[in-house]
Amino acid sequence: MYSARIDTARRIDGLPDLPSTTTFPADPTALEREALDATYLTLRSSYRSLMVSRGIHRSQSQRSREAMRALEEKLRQIAEREASVRAEAYEMLEIVTGVIGDLEDAGDDLVNEFAAYQKGRKTYAGGSFIGRLMQAVIRFINRWTRSKQQLEVLLEKQASMKQQLESGDGPNR
Repeated sequence: MYSARIDTARRIDGLPDLPSTTTFPADPTALEREALDATYLTLRSSYRSLMVSRGIHRSQSQRSREAMRALEEKLRQIAEREASVRAEAYEMLEIVTGVIGDLEDAGDDLVNEFAAYQKGRKTYAGGSFIGRLMQAVIRFINRWTRSKQQLEVLLEKQASMKQQLESGDGPNR
């Protein structure tokens, strides 16, 4: 005869152990009324436990989906902010490279023209070299002034980037 007593012990995670389907008789017509009622109550208890577990699972699943959406959004915001900062950093690097290149060219012009002036002065042909030396000085002054203006733009961008990094959730650099 079938025993309707089924142990519904709890597992470590707090959910009940559900009995296997082989625990229940395949043909209930052979059961007496008392065994049939006990089997029905056990099945009902197992079903109730299953539905509670399903609800817990759905709730945890929903919370996990919401957490994933929030995490994705946060990662997207960080990536956008970092991309913006990176673009500004490259722009600043281009400005610095341009300024250094201009100053290097202007310095080379000054050195070359001064060397030509020094050489021409010894041969008493220094008059034409003075004009070229003065032109090199004027070009240097113009490039120097332009470089200082670009440096101001660079400093403003640097301050903006620093403020953006400090106001965000990202690490300070």
